[in-house]
Amino acid sequence: MTDFRFFRKRLTMHRVVAFISLFFILRDGIPQAHAESLEDLFDQERISGNVEQLEVRLEELKERKIDINEAEPDALRELPWLNGGDVQAIIDYRRSKGPFVTVQTLSDVIGRDKAESIIPYISFLSAEERGLADKKSAVPDVVSGSYTGRILWDTTPRNGLFPTAKNPVPRYPGDEYKLYNRLQLNYANYRVSLVHDKDIGEPDAADFLSLSLAASDLGIVKTAVLGNYEINAGQGLLIGQSRFLSKGSEPSNSVRLASKRLTPYASSSEYGFFQGVAATLDLAPLEVTAFYSANKVDARNSTGPITSFDESGYHRTDSERDRKDNVTESVYGASVLYHFAAGAVKGTAGGTLLRYDYGETLNVLGDGHGSSALGSIEADVSVGRLGLFGEAAWSERPEGSISWIAGAEYRLLPKVNLLLAVRDYAEGYYSPFAGAFAERGEGGSNEQGIYIGIDAALSKTVSVGAYHDRFRFPKLDTKDDPYPSSGHDSRLFFAWKQSRSVTWNLQMQHREKEVALRQCPDGSLACNDKEKIYAPLPKVTDRIRLDCDIDASRRITLRTRSEVKRVVKDFLAGDETCYGWLVYQQAGYKAGRFGLKGRFTMFNTDDYDAAIYVYEDDLPLVFNTTGFNGRGKAFFVLVSWDVTKNLKVGGKFETTWYDDREVYSSGDDQRNTSAPGTFHFGCSLKF
Repeated sequence: MTDFRFFRKRLTMHRVVAFISLFFILRDGIPQAHAESLEDLFDQERISGNVEQLEVRLEELKERKIDINEAEPDALRELPWLNGGDVQAIIDYRRSKGPFVTVQTLSDVIGRDKAESIIPYISFLSAEERGLADKKSAVPDVVSGSYTGRILWDTTPRNGLFPTAKNPVPRYPGDEYKLYNRLQLNYANYRVSLVHDKDIGEPDAADFLSLSLAASDLGIVKTAVLGNYEINAGQGLLIGQSRFLSKGSEPSNSVRLASKRLTPYASSSEYGFFQGVAATLDLAPLEVTAFYSANKVDARNSTGPITSFDESGYHRTDSERDRKDNVTESVYGASVLYHFAAGAVKGTAGGTLLRYDYGETLNVLGDGHGSSALGSIEADVSVGRLGLFGEAAWSERPEGSISWIAGAEYRLLPKVNLLLAVRDYAEGYYSPFAGAFAERGEGGSNEQGIYIGIDAALSKTVSVGAYHDRFRFPKLDTKDDPYPSSGHDSRLFFAWKQSRSVTWNLQMQHREKEVALRQCPDGSLACNDKEKIYAPLPKVTDRIRLDCDIDASRRITLRTRSEVKRVVKDFLAGDETCYGWLVYQQAGYKAGRFGLKGRFTMFNTDDYDAAIYVYEDDLPLVFNTTGFNGRGKAFFVLVSWDVTKNLKVGGKFETTWYDDREVYSSGDDQRNTSAPGTFHFGCSLKF
């Protein structure tokens, strides 16, 4: 909910005007828009990272809002709805016309939809006015915090939970439910975050625990963390543990890494973070970050050297538990940023160095090595409407190679933003911490490409977005198909607000990409496995999605979606075409403290390649994208109740009825039903 604490009696009259403006806009239905904005964001973007951590950060921003009239560009980019042009437009308005005093003014600058999306996370008070208001209120620092908990279980248990004649002891010896708990405590400039997670079938009730103690804005100490944390540098080539989105309706958010250099970690994902101590010092004009980590990770090394890392976080079977925390990942390094400004030119430039060691051989490094050094240089500069950004990173092993990305973002017209980025990721580059923009993976290696994207609000009712990405892999598959491959991906987004209550959203995508697949060399289907060879398999994918959103009343919202997909696979033996379609009807109801949302889906796909992926609403801090493959129907209902202002409870039931199978999934995860379902219950408390 929007926080009105700072609108106090003694503030100036223009702040009262801002309050009144905000009240009437909220009265007309924006609270529902807030609930939908995250869903829309995740629905339009390709997810490339731990989105739960993004949701956690946005929840924290609701409590510690961004000063829209004081925030620097880096802070504004934390809001994933804003592109580079929006950020520059906000800064230009502040410089030429003064502070924002109404929501309507902000809407005029960045557009109504974006303004509505960021309202929960921003404040219209400057730092000076907030300090004055806080002094007059004379409220002492107190301990505040939040707790989120949830439990999940399947309606039909998985096979791994039961003994068999072959396995008298269940392969999943744990309970048949999943548990999650998150506690956060705040006092003045200090924060403690504790996360607990246990998956279905895991015998250890405390399988995963994450703890971080953070402090901020203590003299020259900008941020300091003891425990689990994330580091980000440049564009994520060297280290980018907070890249969340990729290739969506906002080109800027897709390509540029817009995350703080150091953040405490408070997610249930069991991979992709550091554990130790780190601090960022503000030594204006320098910003220095130093970090040390000794984190235990799950590695596949049963044959001796480490062949890969297990990022799933599952510790159910004997083999999964044998891998748990079996290798210590030691990392230390430092990053330096120089902030400069000269007239219209502003920006940062700097570099990062780190060294990591796994204590045993890591196959990808070659020659029996288990450690390596990494280094990078970066720059982010704005000149008027033009923004330039880039990073070049070097890895000592396996081949001492350099990967780089460079881009330019230009605000062509008000609310029209253009972005161009070029990348060249060396085949021999390797960083286990990379979170780079890429078509295939995020490791920042074995890929070249040119990306161009545009985001334009043509009027108050019509907006468009589009991108085209041409990519090339020096080796399609480094082991089985060491030959080059190329492809391209194009996507169009179109939104039309037909009226105040009706909005249409259209997405169209065309992608051509090769994958390595074993085939008969003569193109026949009669050869045996020994005769098959790895050969490129061109795949052409076309997809169209149409949404219609209707605000039927202040309490009722409706969404209708239809999507069709075609995939053509060019085998040596000839083309094979598969199709998929999906339609759903969703309805939401919100009355006072009670909320209800339901969705009914029908789908039919010929092949796994034609599967259609859809984002689903869930309990707080739960990200859920479902892939529909096969033929059938699905349903979910989500209920929420605000018991008090600070206590919320909720529950969800979801199920899918398959017409083309008698059991769901396979192996230990097989459920002996054609209609698998799941119950979720949770609560959140603020104090």
